[in-house]
Amino acid sequence: MIAKCRCLLKAAILVVSIAAVLFTAGCGKPSEIDTPASGRGGYSVVDATKTRLNFEYKPQRIVSLGLSADEVLLDMVEPERIAALTYLVDDAGISPAADKAVRVKGRVQSGSLESVLAQKPDLVLVPDWTDLNFVELLRGAGINVYVYKTPTTVKEIKQTICELSNVVDERVAGGKIVAGMEKELAFVRAKVGNIDAEDRISVMALSYMGPFGAKGTTFDDICSYANVRNLVGEYDLPVNATFSQETLVRLDPELLLLPSWKYDNEQDPAKLRDEILQNPAYQSVDAIKNNRVVQLHDTYLYSTTHYIVFAIRELAEAAYPDRFK
Repeated sequence: MIAKCRCLLKAAILVVSIAAVLFTAGCGKPSEIDTPASGRGGYSVVDATKTRLNFEYKPQRIVSLGLSADEVLLDMVEPERIAALTYLVDDAGISPAADKAVRVKGRVQSGSLESVLAQKPDLVLVPDWTDLNFVELLRGAGINVYVYKTPTTVKEIKQTICELSNVVDERVAGGKIVAGMEKELAFVRAKVGNIDAEDRISVMALSYMGPFGAKGTTFDDICSYANVRNLVGEYDLPVNATFSQETLVRLDPELLLLPSWKYDNEQDPAKLRDEILQNPAYQSVDAIKNNRVVQLHDTYLYSTTHYIVFAIRELAEAAYPDRFK
């Protein structure tokens, strides 16, 4: 009898512990979602434009107008509740959720009122860079439109996931996603978190247009979690700075990141890699001398959702391979 009670107590503690993890992961208390004054058992939320949206029930025909919302929805709600996603979600070169997106048939074109209305949505998720005139057109058609802030840091990504989980009334699922992020971040931290500042690897990331990762950008945040030096951020190069041979030679990175996504017929990642490696002017650069030129998954590197933790892990592994053996 005592043994049985102990087993029951352990089970109860385990359940409480799991609940605590989901709660502390950041998706908040149920009381943080207001209940409408109507008392009809619904809920309400306030979006990035300070607009209050009221729901009598969970949205059943959700339309996403942003790749970030696509990625989160596919891991948060049943595909039957997703009426349509963006066309970008099908591009496996930039969308880490392309394989999951096949479960949802509908696609919409951002900025096309007709394509959105054709889906008969009861909720449209819109990134805050969308033209607000278009948002008002949707609202004028009687549709609940939630405008979410586009995150730029890991912390903001967690907040956005929790906000979206509130909107679609899936706080537990949102908590699990954030808890998964925390687990991956803890793994990386355990591997590279104790590296002293003076021993950190210097990194430079190149796009087809030149160096990227200015101070305060998403890539800058990725570097901080991977415990590497982001040279573009350190030297405060402006966003979309003109790339020159002198810049690469002067910064002399120990690790050089090149794009892996071929987003049109003119930009070829293999061609760019060959041009960098074979350029005589770059042969003195540390990363090239030591064959430390890598291509991470751009699907993760450019993600502003929970998939960003895999970019952090990939970067940490590329910078400190011995610590992941």
